[in-house]
Amino acid sequence: MRIEIFFWWCPHTLNGILPTTAQRNPDLQRKKKEMQLTLAVPICAFGGLGLAILLQDTGIIADAADFYWGSVAASVILAYLAYLKPRRDIVSLFAPFYALLIFIVPLETKASLLLQALYALSITLLLVRLHYRFSTPKTVPKEEDPMEKYLYDYIHRMTPFLRVIDPATAHEIASAVLSFKFGLYAKVVTDVRKAASRLPKDRTGEVIGKALSILSDRARALEEARVGEFSPVKFDAGDLPYLPVVLGDDQVYDKDTLALDNALLLLYTAAYLQSPDDGQSLDEHQNFVIQILESYREPLNLK
Repeated sequence: MRIEIFFWWCPHTLNGILPTTAQRNPDLQRKKKEMQLTLAVPICAFGGLGLAILLQDTGIIADAADFYWGSVAASVILAYLAYLKPRRDIVSLFAPFYALLIFIVPLETKASLLLQALYALSITLLLVRLHYRFSTPKTVPKEEDPMEKYLYDYIHRMTPFLRVIDPATAHEIASAVLSFKFGLYAKVVTDVRKAASRLPKDRTGEVIGKALSILSDRARALEEARVGEFSPVKFDAGDLPYLPVVLGDDQVYDKDTLALDNALLLLYTAAYLQSPDDGQSLDEHQNFVIQILESYREPLNLK
């Protein structure tokens, strides 16, 4: 009877300690249950020792060493907790088997209180190991997306070229790119005008200026419902080192779309590198430029 009460008491007494606000949320319920079981292991292991001494002092049992059920209960709880974890810990799962071998099977020799204390310490260390090494799902190495790698390589390549763009100009460029993504074409024209007025008077500023013009012309056409109209501004051979997508004439099906895509990718990169305030927003909408690159996966031989 004492054994049954002890096994019931260890986890259930924790219900009065932990909050009960998670009853309707399965994830919070699982975390609450794991917390209860985690606390129950040392409580049962070390509390069993105290209870054994108390039972001896009150004359219920003759020798405190005979009451080893705290260690057994802690072992069972630890094994159950290990079963609930995202990854299985074989050592913790076999904890009840260790308790069986140490405390129950040896009929001729009985476990001392010192042995129970050492066992309680050992099982608590196992609990810590279980928590830190087996509480997260096993991660499967994710294969790197070739489109993301291509974008990051391009951004890295453009870093020395785009350092001449100051943060305020880069912020206007970021605003223009994101406004184009969301279809705010009138705002694109305004942002482009602000950015263009701040560009440096060098080769980088000239290429960025072309990209801004291409974007602004396309935004103005879309704002006025001239869907088939693109910018007359084009990149030339001298601009190729700045462009992310460079194709042969036989690979280009639509030169206007290619020019617009290159302009967007170049402007995104300039904003990403030079406007710290917009880094998070640009990261959140990176799929926008990845989708642009995706349409060139085959010509760029990115498998």
